[in-house]
Amino acid sequence: MARQNCRMKKDRRPQESESLVETLRIERTNLSQAEFAVQCGIPLRTYQRWIAGTTEAKLTPLQWKAIMQLLQIQSLEEIPDDFGPLSKSSDDG
Repeated sequence: MARQNCRMKKDRRPQESESLVETLRIERTNLSQAEFAVQCGIPLRTYQRWIAGTTEAKLTPLQWKAIMQLLQIQSLEEIPDDFGPLSKSSDDG
């Protein structure tokens, strides 16, 4: 029973991310990307595209609710404006 948790952590890529949502997943849950995506009702590849910044996140209310519960988001200020990398800087000069 307790041994079950030993194998749940097979999705162990670098434990940091340029995506705020991915950073929150790493810091606030023990879930892999796959487990997180399943619990939020999001296909894994879709989630990975969102956090990579290749596609824009368009969530249903149920998906938002699941993400907010899993990431323990309690105020609107904690909700990221974008799921993609924060380092998307505009090089103006």
